[in-house]
Amino acid sequence: MGKRVIESPVPFVLRKILIEKISGDLTIRGENFEKSLYFSNGCLCFAKTNVLHERLGEVLFKIGTINQTQFWDIHRLISGQKNRLGRILIENSIISQKDLFFGLIHQVRLIALSTFALTSGEWEFSTVLPEIPDDSRFKIELPGIFVEGVPRFKSLALFKNSFAKRTVGTRPLPADIASFLKSEDLELLKKLDAGATGSSEKLAGEFGMADELFWQKLALFFFLNLVEFGDSGVKKELGKNQVDLLAFYERLKAGDVDHYDLFDLKNTATANEIKDVYFQLAKKYHPDRLGEDPDPELRDKANFVFARINKAFEVLSDEEKRREYDMKGYKELQGKEAAGENLVERANLYYRKAKTLYAQQRFREAASVLEEVVRNDPNRASYFLLLGLSQSNIPNLRRAAEKNFQRVIEMEPWNPEPYAALGLLFQYEKLEKRAENFFRKALAIDPDHELAKKRLSELSESGKKQSVFSLLKKRK
Repeated sequence: MGKRVIESPVPFVLRKILIEKISGDLTIRGENFEKSLYFSNGCLCFAKTNVLHERLGEVLFKIGTINQTQFWDIHRLISGQKNRLGRILIENSIISQKDLFFGLIHQVRLIALSTFALTSGEWEFSTVLPEIPDDSRFKIELPGIFVEGVPRFKSLALFKNSFAKRTVGTRPLPADIASFLKSEDLELLKKLDAGATGSSEKLAGEFGMADELFWQKLALFFFLNLVEFGDSGVKKELGKNQVDLLAFYERLKAGDVDHYDLFDLKNTATANEIKDVYFQLAKKYHPDRLGEDPDPELRDKANFVFARINKAFEVLSDEEKRREYDMKGYKELQGKEAAGENLVERANLYYRKAKTLYAQQRFREAASVLEEVVRNDPNRASYFLLLGLSQSNIPNLRRAAEKNFQRVIEMEPWNPEPYAALGLLFQYEKLEKRAENFFRKALAIDPDHELAKKRLSELSESGKKQSVFSLLKKRK
């Protein structure tokens, strides 16, 4: 399982990619979205998304390359077509090659910039870089993405809380990065380089800057590896709120504190009483009220406490949820939630094991493990895809493989892989026409899909040989 965005925001990953000149695929998944950013030697070279307003047609319309009539006509144009949207628009003289080039760059940048605003979801990074067509491979430098993205950074408070009590020092400014910075940025770097002393949080006042703007600039410099943070050596005693927070945390962790106990109310409490106590607790234990102590461990405990307060209020303030809670009790409902989380974790663990078995061509063992995986977590298309691929290598399980590939198509209709997999399956079964149909569907989504192109070419050559053979037989 990847890292949670709320704990490790995407820009921190981009920083590592920039500094270490990494190549690979960064995939971010959330409840209603999936984005992939592809990097080559620390540069952004391509991106994909299933978010509607980030798709190419929407982008071209937004930047004025196509008008509204042309935008609404897109669905008619792409119906039954194999080529990508950009190529179709060029063939219909709606846009030029130059328009497409700049439109794609704008789209890739838009997808990358959107990751700065994410506060939910998970990400994972693979050092395996998928093949990208030459006409869609770009070299977008990350410093420019950071300059534009940091003002959208939704986790600035997390950044500030991590570094507010630390000293800040500067690193050498490379010429290639300096070209992306504004004069005001360069001026601030000079001030920091002059030997700023004391904790970072005090510097905004010393420099006469608004607090949020100062931390935006500091975040930008950090992501560009232009500053480093050190220990100020200053330790402060905990305030009363922090002492109370730790006591409350220990109480929650020590035993099963149900929602009524947490609010110190009886189960006959009115809705107004519940609301009043909630606001008092939320105000007192909100993570932003930690004062001057930025200790990450204390913040984690504050987040835990605040999450429990919110969970209790969510249940007790909803008439139907409260009724169910009163009937079933805290332990039963908490047990179900924990069991659900454990099943998802177990599914991911088994999936990794199945990938290893599949790579070793131990297909029957992989299929057996993956059946357990999809029982535990039936919400990941990648699980069903690997299950289908494993089953398709076992003759008596190919019908089951077909159903699993269809399941993937239902979950991810934009993904060419299940179509290509069905093409292979029907090719194994000597059903050439059906195989050809699915390979064409895969190419309609991704015209550069290597396997689909290769297999379609094989089927075409096979068809020609059969036709010639049939003709010779007739002549005899």
